[in-house]
Amino acid sequence: MSAVTQRGYLVIADISGYTSFVAKTELEHSHEIITELLELLVEKFQPVMTISKLEGDAVFAYSAMGVFTCGDTLVDFIESIYVAFRDRLVSMKHKTTCTCNACRNIPTLDLKFFAHCGDFIVQNVSNIRELVGSDVNLIHRLTKNHVSESTGWRAYILVTEQCIARLGLNLEDVHIQMEEYEYLGEIKTFSIDLRKRYTEIVESRRIMIDEKDADLVVRVDFPTPPAVTWEWIQDPIKRNLWNGGHVHWSLGERPKGRAGAGASNHCAHGKSTSTEVILDWRPFEYSTADSYENGKRSFSETFRFEPLPNGGTRVHDLLQMHMPIPRFARNLALKFVLLYQHQYEAALQRATEFASEEFAKAKNAES
Repeated sequence: MSAVTQRGYLVIADISGYTSFVAKTELEHSHEIITELLELLVEKFQPVMTISKLEGDAVFAYSAMGVFTCGDTLVDFIESIYVAFRDRLVSMKHKTTCTCNACRNIPTLDLKFFAHCGDFIVQNVSNIRELVGSDVNLIHRLTKNHVSESTGWRAYILVTEQCIARLGLNLEDVHIQMEEYEYLGEIKTFSIDLRKRYTEIVESRRIMIDEKDADLVVRVDFPTPPAVTWEWIQDPIKRNLWNGGHVHWSLGERPKGRAGAGASNHCAHGKSTSTEVILDWRPFEYSTADSYENGKRSFSETFRFEPLPNGGTRVHDLLQMHMPIPRFARNLALKFVLLYQHQYEAALQRATEFASEEFAKAKNAES
């Protein structure tokens, strides 16, 4: 059977400082540390992307185009893996009492990501599966670049122009650089400083509606992992697919070229339009937003994403109405508008079906 050319996203996560770390430390301890970090990376990649192979100090993963249809989600996904990696480094350093060179040098490790989209073939030789193609060669060549030399960054996401265009992203605060490789020519790249992003994510305040303070709580289980479920809940275009036509969502402002705290979406319902402003944005964990109508805050909403043992996600939608009426009345008002008029629970069920169907189709395309 002839191999089929596929098109999708290619991502490499490469541990920075690996060679020096292994060369200067005790082999047994350094091996244990690197193994734990690689296992973490595989764990974070696997629900959404397929692991092609481990490459010493790196993880090479891929997905079909349909897995990431909203540009923000791929960047958010990579950043969430980096946050988990940095948190694990801190945890490993804090919990060890060992004074060997390997344990003392844990903070010297870091992580770089390389993202590209293109064509590839899954080659199967003697039951060994491997990706081949010019774009596969390119993503690996990109690991040898001049970003650190130009910026001093040890941790970053490098995204190719082709990937940026496919995702429809207009990123700000990025380092733009041309890289040149034999047979592949010049490649325009866009890089994000992950150390800076980690500090921003960790230091930003958490704003979340507690269940005891919510006027209404709606729950629904998705069969898809948190990163996929997140996109179906957050992306205005996807909301329009499952909301039943009661409202129409559209993109608002993107202050940094992508979704996040300070970004907004518009919701047209009847003759009115309300604006949703994001207050807190913790991809695949939770988000909180305020909604305004005629310049007045009407309600606040927190979406919380709980990973389930079966690989799915339980979405908790916590709503708080801003009206000077008793709480029981706010609860009744929200139930009437959302559950009765807009058939919100039925709409969320449609979202689970759409998400499951699209994710299954995308995963099948990888096999």
